[in-house]
Amino acid sequence: MIVGWYFSCKVNMLYDESVSGGNFVIILLKVMNNIFLQAILIVVFLFVIKYPLYERQFAVVYISLISILLPLEKYLHKQVMLLINKNGWTSKRILIVGAGQVGMSFYNFLKDNPHYGYNVVGFLDDEVKPFLNGQYLGTISQLQQVLQNSEYIDEVVVALPNKASEKISQVVATVDNEAVRLRIIPDYFQFLSTKYGFDMFGGFPIITIRHEPLEEMHWKIVKRAFDLCFAVAALVLVCSWLFPLIAIIIKLDSKGPVFFKQLRSGRNNKPFYCIKFRSMSVNNADPTKQASKNDSRVTRVGKFMRKTNLDEFPQFINVLIGNMSVVGPRPHMIQHTDQYSKIVRQYMVRQLLKPGITGWAQVNGCRGETKKTEEMQKRVELDLFYLENWTLLLDIKIIFLTFWNTVKGDENAF
Repeated sequence: MIVGWYFSCKVNMLYDESVSGGNFVIILLKVMNNIFLQAILIVVFLFVIKYPLYERQFAVVYISLISILLPLEKYLHKQVMLLINKNGWTSKRILIVGAGQVGMSFYNFLKDNPHYGYNVVGFLDDEVKPFLNGQYLGTISQLQQVLQNSEYIDEVVVALPNKASEKISQVVATVDNEAVRLRIIPDYFQFLSTKYGFDMFGGFPIITIRHEPLEEMHWKIVKRAFDLCFAVAALVLVCSWLFPLIAIIIKLDSKGPVFFKQLRSGRNNKPFYCIKFRSMSVNNADPTKQASKNDSRVTRVGKFMRKTNLDEFPQFINVLIGNMSVVGPRPHMIQHTDQYSKIVRQYMVRQLLKPGITGWAQVNGCRGETKKTEEMQKRVELDLFYLENWTLLLDIKIIFLTFWNTVKGDENAF
């Protein structure tokens, strides 16, 4: 239970400072999400262990207690912190150096989130800022004078553009001589996603422009284990009898091979052969041409297979081999990758993941033929969301939505 709580909280960032001090509704939703995962874990645990000491009453009492006590603890913690900060018992006085876009955004964030306990005493900037209503305290060269003459300042926050490296160096030297803590906001916002990361590597500070959960070894192992279990179950329980049946029907319907192999772009843009059931008649048409609605190349059986996604089932073999995942960005033809990488922003970022049989873009309606660049851009944005927000629960959700869309019918499945 403790191990499960650790991983679910890590995924949901429940104890991250930006979350734990924020909107209580968001905190409550994250707590309940973790409690739901705990409920699943304890049911699985009780089913597997089959030990009389642990009965159903234990599960009911355990889930009931954490459902009441954990939200209560979070609420009391927030109220205590608000009370402490309101009375100024732990309030920190900070001076912001730089009143540009970054400095003002940081100031507005602190003003809108008083629970963090920061009080901005003013700004320093080489340009006079009349709109600061008395909070403009002078130029950057006056920093030492301001620190010595003002009431005690706890921290100085530098919010200058990166090109002002000489001024930043002067600020660092001045602050070091005044026994004041210094923080620097790097001006890289135009490059960063909302899921950026910061690490130390061999003594060097490194900013990662996007956080990728699947770059962490333990999540790689979890996803690969899930892929293997799901692929083996599908191949043994379904494909073992479905493949011979579909093979016979394909042969009776049209001439040609049962399977269709095509070179596609994989993880890190490495090509691999994607396996499908042949859904088109053997023809001399351009192989890079996308399938369209009422495409004359699609056979009668192929139309049904494409509508029900049965043509994709051989890709469980790709999953077993390791060049595909059950869930991930759909693999595109090499020619299409070359084409769209030149005209679609961040297109190649999706290639950092293993391609999948189904994906977040597909269950959100972005599948089938892409006639416009905007359609591919939307697909890429959804693939990037998956890359930055991956969880095992999201994979399970996508698999469920794939089956649900198949049952209710998808107008883009052709």
